[in-house]
Amino acid sequence: MAKIKDPLLGSSASGSIGKELTYSKRQSGNQVRFQKKQADLTTVDRTTQREYFLEATGKWNSLTDEQKELWNDFIES
Repeated sequence: MAKIKDPLLGSSASGSIGKELTYSKRQSGNQVRFQKKQADLTTVDRTTQREYFLEATGKWNSLTDEQKELWNDFIES
């Protein structure tokens, strides 16, 4: 779905069309560019980091609402 503000060929068009084209305003002027998909490289470091994140997410989800509230209060102070 396209999310465009102002006319496409207008002086201040911004937004994306079909996750392919992106219109934006830069310091150097208006710009239209293709959005390239990033390669999801599987490296040892990235795999390890993802495992840590999954473990932490699982532990957070296993906490009770009270425990989560106490943790959030601790972080905010």
